[in-house]
Amino acid sequence: MALKKPSIQVEKDHYFNGYDTVERFISYFYQIDSVIKTKPGKVLEIGIGNKTVCNYLKESGFDITTCDIDKNLKPDKVGDIRKIPFGNNSFDTVIACEILEHIDFHEVETALKELRRVSKHNVIISIPYSCAYFENLTRLRIPLINLKLNMAVRIPYWSKSFKKNKEHYWEMGRKEYSKAKIKGLLKKFFNIKKEFQPVLNSYHYFFILEKKNV
Repeated sequence: MALKKPSIQVEKDHYFNGYDTVERFISYFYQIDSVIKTKPGKVLEIGIGNKTVCNYLKESGFDITTCDIDKNLKPDKVGDIRKIPFGNNSFDTVIACEILEHIDFHEVETALKELRRVSKHNVIISIPYSCAYFENLTRLRIPLINLKLNMAVRIPYWSKSFKKNKEHYWEMGRKEYSKAKIKGLLKKFFNIKKEFQPVLNSYHYFFILEKKNV
């Protein structure tokens, strides 16, 4: 089946007018930290937003290449996650955070195949986790002990369907897109090394993936 031409869902200005909230900077930290922990040689970032992540990694000495469907964002390569314009095993680590929900769910498997194809070892993704949550981070300061307690209640909207909006076609946690369903899809192509929700940003759910040679 031929792929539909990708659509640019937001203009460039979207990434600079109130886009970077405290919660988003928390997500940036975990994106950067997750990449660094893979100890990569070459990195590919798909979906670059305002380049916060790639600029930090580049200034930290990492060999990082960027790819995005929007030429106005000035990525190193204009391309579609469903047909990534690089050869097999081109990058040690590939990162695609808050990207997969921007394509039809039936095309996510195609995108995952492409992420596996261009990666030698690791893929890092995050996707929206649609849930109700209360979260509180408390730091207890006791002599010789610096203890952090994260108290959280997170309840996915598993009984509610997701209605496509201007940007998102689907979100994990909704009736048709349970976490178990998403993990089952990921496991077709990857080993899940780690999964987590960042403290104080439960909306972004991270998967640290290891390539399966299948």
